[in-house]
Amino acid sequence: MSDESDNVLTFSELRKTQKKENREEELTELGEKFLLRVSNYFDKKKQAEGESREYKNARRVLDKIVSLREEKIVKEARLAVKTGSKSPGLNLLPEEHELFRALKQKFKSHRSRVDETVDSATTYVEGNSPSEEVMESEDEKIADEETQEAETKVEDEAIEEENSEDDEKMEEESEESSHEPEDGYKIVKTTSDVPEFMGTDLEAYGPFDEGEEIEIPDDNAEILVNRGNAELIEE
Repeated sequence: MSDESDNVLTFSELRKTQKKENREEELTELGEKFLLRVSNYFDKKKQAEGESREYKNARRVLDKIVSLREEKIVKEARLAVKTGSKSPGLNLLPEEHELFRALKQKFKSHRSRVDETVDSATTYVEGNSPSEEVMESEDEKIADEETQEAETKVEDEAIEEENSEDDEKMEEESEESSHEPEDGYKIVKTTSDVPEFMGTDLEAYGPFDEGEEIEIPDDNAEILVNRGNAELIEE
């Protein structure tokens, strides 16, 4: 039986993985050696073609997959703390286990600090006047909480900014393609699902869903339009 890492990854499989990850609420099953397969795919593509159009697009697809999974891991870690479950069978990649454990521990610590603060405040309201030493201790805890919250906020904003930058890159590429196709290429809008195909520039394209705007070689654009699978977008 062949090793999982020997299975050749394709751009088509990577796109399908992204779509499935985006469609499903839970983490999808990728296989323990998914990232190794991706690494081998990137290495072969770069050696054979350099940073080609397919290579660059594949890198962006992988970034999107990773971002989608990070968001799900955050939700799962929060749920695990709330319910007290160990959340078995999450389909985590080996590289994701540490992230899940770290997030789970952070949420546990945060909830403990909140409970301690609430309990202390309740005691004070009930009439047990705290000493200056206790009040100073509470002030220190609050300060620590604020620091932790600030750090967490910065981390969250950094992740959001990174995801936003990835989305902007995809949007910018789409906008550039819509207005300034390269010489020898045309922009078309698919009118039906289009399977993966080899372009006349020897690059892999697709699969594409109905309604996508894509930049492909002139000859391939003409074929899709003549077959009724796409319509030409006027420049």
